[in-house]
Amino acid sequence: MNIFIMRHGQASSQESDDASRPLTEQGSEEVCQMAQWLSQQVTSFDRVMVSPYVRSQQTWQQMSRFIPATMVEYHDELIPSADADTTASLILAYGELEQSVNLLVISHMPLVGFLVESLCPGTMAPIFVTSGVAKITLEKGHGGLFNWLEGPHSIRPRHPRPWPLCGSMG
Repeated sequence: MNIFIMRHGQASSQESDDASRPLTEQGSEEVCQMAQWLSQQVTSFDRVMVSPYVRSQQTWQQMSRFIPATMVEYHDELIPSADADTTASLILAYGELEQSVNLLVISHMPLVGFLVESLCPGTMAPIFVTSGVAKITLEKGHGGLFNWLEGPHSIRPRHPRPWPLCGSMG
């Protein structure tokens, strides 16, 4: 099973409560760039698990323009203060049910870093930039293997305007 853990795109800081913060224009553009880059490696997701917060839902909306999903679910276990071990257990339960699957998790710091640590014994929690995506390979009966962590700045080719502009989420 391939698990892709993504931190939402850059969000506005001007909302009255954390759950309502939308993506900024830059955040939306960086998510779009990551989606285009990731679509070269993954043609579809079998399951997508998304935080119920606005910025995470908008991140999935952008991702879904480039990579479709069979099933999309919103989980309270993916809010920033959620317990990583509980969330990792949920992910592992899906892994037991579904083999050879591509799973995308869209959530927040610090949870995304702690999920990597929980799923991959011996790996310290990495710091995710906004729109950052990590790949973990999980084999039944074994711990996860942390493959990579990339962000919008590390995927850009050396050419100007490497990705077409994505435009508004409209």
